[in-house]
Amino acid sequence: MNKKFSVHWLEDIVDEILNRKVSEITLSTGKTPSGHIHIGILREILICDALRRVLEDKGQKVKSLLFLDSLDAAKRFPDYIDKDFQINHLGKPFSLIPCPFKECGCESYAHHFGEELVSTFENFGIKNQIIWTHELYSKKDMQEKIRVALEKTEEIKEILKKYLLPTLDEDRKKEFLKSQENWMPAMVICEKCNKIQFRTENGSIKPNRVLKFISDEDNVIYECHACKKKSKISIYSGRLKLNWRVDWPAKWALFKTTCEPAGKDHAVKGGAYDTGLELCQRIFGYRGPIRVPYEWLRLGERDMKTSKGIVFTPKKYLELADANIYRMLILRTNPMKHISLRIEELPQYHDRYDKMEKIYYNYEDTDLQEDLDFFKYLYPLTRIKKVTKQRPVNISFNYLIFFSQIQNILPLERLYQKAESIVDNEKFEKEYSISDFKFLLNRTLNWVNFIKKIIEDEDDIKVKRNIVNKVSLFYIPDEIDEFILKELNTDQLKGIKLLRTYLIDSVNYSEDEIQNKLFDIAKEKLGISPKMIFEAIYLIILGKKYGPRLGPFLSMMDKEWLLNRLVLKDI
Repeated sequence: MNKKFSVHWLEDIVDEILNRKVSEITLSTGKTPSGHIHIGILREILICDALRRVLEDKGQKVKSLLFLDSLDAAKRFPDYIDKDFQINHLGKPFSLIPCPFKECGCESYAHHFGEELVSTFENFGIKNQIIWTHELYSKKDMQEKIRVALEKTEEIKEILKKYLLPTLDEDRKKEFLKSQENWMPAMVICEKCNKIQFRTENGSIKPNRVLKFISDEDNVIYECHACKKKSKISIYSGRLKLNWRVDWPAKWALFKTTCEPAGKDHAVKGGAYDTGLELCQRIFGYRGPIRVPYEWLRLGERDMKTSKGIVFTPKKYLELADANIYRMLILRTNPMKHISLRIEELPQYHDRYDKMEKIYYNYEDTDLQEDLDFFKYLYPLTRIKKVTKQRPVNISFNYLIFFSQIQNILPLERLYQKAESIVDNEKFEKEYSISDFKFLLNRTLNWVNFIKKIIEDEDDIKVKRNIVNKVSLFYIPDEIDEFILKELNTDQLKGIKLLRTYLIDSVNYSEDEIQNKLFDIAKEKLGISPKMIFEAIYLIILGKKYGPRLGPFLSMMDKEWLLNRLVLKDI
């Protein structure tokens, strides 16, 4: 019997969630704001956002949460943080560390980098509730989870041994078992120095772990490894935090989390997720969430690390590219397949998106019913704005690349008119105001300059050439260099004059017509190699002997500007 495959991988997760038959579905994700948060975090957030959309469309009540783990300790800082600042605040929770940038003045280190991420959500079409863990731990219901964990310390230790010991060699097993002798599942933020842990000279980390739980007083005893303060403190002080392996299932139980994605490192068999599920069930009395493992998103060939400063942020992406495109990249790809985000391939990403959109609106056919069903399902989930009955008016990304690079030679109004004539849609002005168009041009130019910088910094000639071949980059000088004319021979000058005459006589011309005319001028009129004509025109327009394919390039140029450029006074 043939297995019936789901229209999209999200549907398998949706079915599993619906089988729980809960009155309110809770989706959750989490991230520590230890520095600029890279765009990879949006993989799990967008999976949850897509699940939210699908479930809400099915009439379900859904709550989507993002935990910003602001009570996590600063084990290290990225290199872009001032060294003295690092020394002063190492070991403190990020919520108790001031903003590292004096001119900013925001509430804390955690808020600076957390809000940087959250501020992009509206642009990506993400709707969720933000929970700061330093605020969560000040609330009674979370503090009660601390009490439960402290009361069940021995059972927690047995569960941790079950999962961790098989992963360790003999020496590390002995070390782990010794560390567990007096181990307790909570740490304390020192009342004197605000540190929750201390890094020793040899690099090892010593948390301010609870030494003793006095249950009848609701107090714990702790000693700070940084300043040596030893004290007794209430579990309701807001200065206690659960160990991360216990914190995760405690939050699952508190919020009755139905589903939470997790990176492949946590989701492997016997890993932190398995440990968390058993802790959640046995210690906190909740079955735990449905697991959705996912592979990393890489920037080209590089892994990104927030704490190590290897980042490409959602904010940076929005300065260069369309958020719909990123939603497509994430949601079209099975979570267990890795994604390499290559910004230089943005034109190809746009081609994929355009194909999907055409299929959705029945502008293009596909041979396979599976592809049709997949794109019909996927397209609405990629849209930031509400899906319209008719296909949106679009300016081709290739046109935007072209227009963005000629802003120095034509005023915005002329570019806008040219775009309108190329798109040739009566709804153009309604869809794009001139300010919308200017925004698109500037964002595209940001991308162009970003790619130029990548090419400039790349040492590998093959990689550099590969990028150059993928994108149409050029620069048009305001004026022709006086030495350019001296490089042109008589035939080339005649060819340029013949091209200008053709353009004057033609009301309309396509890219193929221009391309064919150039070959005709070279071969039939002048008896020379077409390459000589192409080089001459490139020199006149770009100041160099090569550039984008000439037919399409000239067909998109403003005719009046082009005719003026082709006037050679020395002919």
